[in-house]
Amino acid sequence: MRDMDGADWVSVFTRLDPGRASPDALALSHWNDEQWRKLLSHTSPRPFRANEVVIQRGGTDRALYLVTAGSLEVGVTQVDGVSMTSLARIGAGSVLGEQSFFDNQPRSATVWAVTEGTLLLLSFDSFSKFGEAEPALARDFLFAMGRVLSIRLRNTSFRLRR
Repeated sequence: MRDMDGADWVSVFTRLDPGRASPDALALSHWNDEQWRKLLSHTSPRPFRANEVVIQRGGTDRALYLVTAGSLEVGVTQVDGVSMTSLARIGAGSVLGEQSFFDNQPRSATVWAVTEGTLLLLSFDSFSKFGEAEPALARDFLFAMGRVLSIRLRNTSFRLRR
């Protein structure tokens, strides 16, 4: 059996049922298999195990992670420096690391795996190459990520108001 590359995960994103997908799933329902393949060919798979930390707060990589399988939680360390509070659960069809991808600042939260699964790593340089080759698709993808950021900001604002 050959090793899978990012483009092998197209069906995860093209088969998302908008009525059942997470609200922060990448909303690109108008993309076909070939358009997804063009983006995902710039990614590399990164399997993870349950309880593994996949993004560490303070990390300085500028990669974006597309979730293809499994479930992860995003959390922050409390004032005591020991306990973690879960802010969100992220599943297949969504994205992680978008804030640092956009602003090139250190990671603001820790992400750990709840189950085993696979992420597709998209480095900033790989995205730039994709954008040069496919500017309209890159624009669509950026707006889809902007939508995810907006939903997450609204959810955070809602939690703070309670």
